[in-house]
Amino acid sequence: MTTHKDKKDQAGTSRPGPSSSKRRGNAQAWIALAVIFGLVGGFFLGRMFPPSPPPLMENATKPAPSAGELEHRVGLVEEALHRALKAQQADLAALQVVSTEPREHGKQQYTFTTLRLPQVDSRALHDRFVKELASLVPSAKLTRVGPESWDISIDGLPTHRLNIPSEAPRPEPQVKAAKGRLAIVIDDMGEDVAIARELAQLDAPVAFSIWPDSGHREDVLKIAKSSGREILIHLPMQPKGYPKVAPGPHPLLVTMNAEEIKAEVMRAVKRVHGAIGVNNHMGSQFTEYPAGMHAALAAMHTEGLFFLDSRTTARTVGVVEAKRLGMRVQQRDVFLDNDQNAAAILKQLRQAENIAKERGHAIAIGHPHKETLAAIKRWLKEKDPAVHVVTLTSLPSL
Repeated sequence: MTTHKDKKDQAGTSRPGPSSSKRRGNAQAWIALAVIFGLVGGFFLGRMFPPSPPPLMENATKPAPSAGELEHRVGLVEEALHRALKAQQADLAALQVVSTEPREHGKQQYTFTTLRLPQVDSRALHDRFVKELASLVPSAKLTRVGPESWDISIDGLPTHRLNIPSEAPRPEPQVKAAKGRLAIVIDDMGEDVAIARELAQLDAPVAFSIWPDSGHREDVLKIAKSSGREILIHLPMQPKGYPKVAPGPHPLLVTMNAEEIKAEVMRAVKRVHGAIGVNNHMGSQFTEYPAGMHAALAAMHTEGLFFLDSRTTARTVGVVEAKRLGMRVQQRDVFLDNDQNAAAILKQLRQAENIAKERGHAIAIGHPHKETLAAIKRWLKEKDPAVHVVTLTSLPSL
């Protein structure tokens, strides 16, 4: 009985023997080694091939400045303006706040301020102000929106408008019984300084139309500005018979494309700084060319300038193209001195006077000749007192 029980117990028990235990120990050692090699290999692979950073969002935008940051930048913009004005020796006491307007960008409240600047050379101020902004507020941008106004924006957010006072023309006498108004423009200005001074001394607001490439342009510009004369750009344009008939340097040509025409207009604008309008020098061919005139007038309109058509050809499209652009436009009624004889010029002045009385207004164009100056002086003494010599800008647009 005892022997049988012992055999039964041995058969039902699974105890490992010595060889089985040895095999299990070897397997565990290999597993441990594999884990170690895996960890070490993973470390070195990670060092050799780091994971790529997540891609940037294509539509990510620069966040708007916080309220405190925007207020700080606005203060820096105004400091830059004060520095620029001080450098131009402007009267800082004449700097005026015209209006303040609360605005909102997103959930951020801020103030849009309109300022009126003191009388100053706007071109020199612009150049200095741009430099000051670049130094103090690189995120600010100065944009010219017209001949007498600039806008300032910070990171694309408009914060200021600056109104620049124009040179005030001489006040015109107020006469109740006025029958007509006559504007006189003197072309080809910029060469004869002496006659510019004499024209500036006339008791009549004669406008100066100045060649962009004239030899004494800057001297004549100073005379015009100091006497309150309206300034035009006398812009050369291609005449019939070109190039034998030469309009002078940098004319607008019918062979130019729109970009070339725009570049020439912008060049002239920079050279005759302070101009409020443009009239054509020659141009009997170019002013008949609709595409070219449209490009030229569009560039003028962008700069806030008006166009006075000198009408050197009856087929000019200047007025038509200007009206399509919605810009201010006028046209010449009488040439004063095609015949450079004092008596003939006086006759033309009387013709312009009659047109002004009949229609209410007229525009006459002359040139800086001694005979023209003498005829104007005599006519001013003899004219109908009910006809006033006025500025171009006081006359209606066509």
